Amino acid sequence: MTETERKHLCPQPEEFPVELIAEIIAIVADGTQECNPKNDENHPFWTLTASSLVSRRWNTICRPHIFHTLSISTENTTALLSFLHFDAPHLSEYIRTVHLWWNDDSCTALAWFPECFARLKNLRALHLENGISSLSMAPAPLSAGIVSMLAAPRLCKLVLNGWGFASDASDLLSMLPATLEELKLEDIMETHVPEKAPPTVRFDALRSLELLDVFHPMLGFKSFIDCPNLECLTARWYRYEPWSLPPWIPDGLSELELYVVPECNIPDFGGAIRPSVLTIDLSGDISYLELFAWIKNCIDSLPFPDSVQSLTINVTNSHFVDDHSEGLYPTPLEYEEISRFLYKLYEQGGLEGITLSITMDVDSGASDAELDMDEARELAKLETSFAALLEDNVLDVEFQLQRWNADGMPEPIMHCNIERAEMATD
Repeated sequence: MTETERKHLCPQPEEFPVELIAEIIAIVADGTQECNPKNDENHPFWTLTASSLVSRRWNTICRPHIFHTLSISTENTTALLSFLHFDAPHLSEYIRTVHLWWNDDSCTALAWFPECFARLKNLRALHLENGISSLSMAPAPLSAGIVSMLAAPRLCKLVLNGWGFASDASDLLSMLPATLEELKLEDIMETHVPEKAPPTVRFDALRSLELLDVFHPMLGFKSFIDCPNLECLTARWYRYEPWSLPPWIPDGLSELELYVVPECNIPDFGGAIRPSVLTIDLSGDISYLELFAWIKNCIDSLPFPDSVQSLTINVTNSHFVDDHSEGLYPTPLEYEEISRFLYKLYEQGGLEGITLSITMDVDSGASDAELDMDEARELAKLETSFAALLEDNVLDVEFQLQRWNADGMPEPIMHCNIERAEMATD
C-alpha cells in the first residue's frame, strides 16, 4: 500500500472536521467530574490530556476542558497555585470552577495569592469547602484571594461548607455577589452576636438555594435575602427538634426538595408556598408503616397539597440487619396504605406524575434463586397494591435491596420496578 492509499483509508487527525473533533472532545469531557482522576487511571481526564497532544488544533480544543475545574487541596495548594501564577498565568482564562479545601496546619497562604485568584475573570462556580470557617479567621492573603474570586463578574454559583457566620449573618450577606444564581449552604453554624441587624439584601438572579444542615438563626428571620425569582429550594434537616422553612422564601417557589429522617418534626411550611414539584427523600430505621405515615403527614401539611404536579418519594430503610429479618418487605397492607393516599392526592386534580422508590439496606447472604423468587413476589405485590395508579399511567414505582460492598459503595442485589408507559406524540 502506498502512502497516498494509506492516508486515504486512514485519515489523519487534522483531516477530521473541527466541529466533529470538538463534539467528540465535549462528550469525553462530560464525564470528567464523576470522580477524582488521581484514583482512576481510566478517568476521562487522562483521555483529554492525551488528546491534547495529537496536534495544535486538538490542543486548542482540549485546553478549555482540561483546565475547566481547579481543585485546590491541602496536598497541592502551593505547587498548583505557584504553577498557575508564575508559569502558566494564561491558563486562568479557562478556569470556570474552583474547589478550595484549606488546612492551616499544612497550608501556607502566600502574599501573591490575591493576584493569582484575581486573574480568574471567567469563574462561574466557587466551592469553599471544609477548612475555611470564615473570611475573618482565614489568613489575610487567602481571605483577599477569596474576595477576588467572589468579585468575578460572571460568578453564578457559590457553595459554602462548614462555615460559621454571625447570628445576623451580615458577614454572609457581604460575601454574596449580585450575579448569584445558585447558593448552597452546608453545615453552617452561628459564631457570634453582632451589634446591630443587617438590612435585607435583594438577589434578583438567585434561582436555586440549598440549605443543608444549616443550624443558624438566619432560617428564622422574617426578612433576610430578598430572592423574588427563586425557583428551587433544597432543605436537609436531621435534628430532632421543630423546624420551618425560612419565612423569607418567596411564595412563588416552584420546586421543593426535602432530605429528612422520620425522627424529625415535619417542617412548618408557612401558609403560602405552592410548589408544583416536590421531592421527599426519607431515610431511617423504622417500620414501613411509620415511614409512609410521615410522608402522608408531611404532604398534608403543605398549604396547598393539590398544587403539586410532580411528586418524587425516595425511601431508604436500614431497619433490618439481614434478609431473614421479619418484615423485610412491605406487606400488601403497607403498600396499600401509601397507595390509597397517593391516589386520593391524584384525584384532587393537580398531580400528573408520581415516582416512588423504596430501597432497603441489608446484609444479604441469599442465593440468586432466592432473590429471583423474592423479586417476582414483590413485583406482583406492586402490581396489585398500586393497580389504580398504574392503570391511570401516573406512577413509576420500584423496590430494591442493596448491600454495601468492600469499597463502601451500594450494590443492588434485587430490583423490581414498573414504569409508566410512554405517551404517543403527534
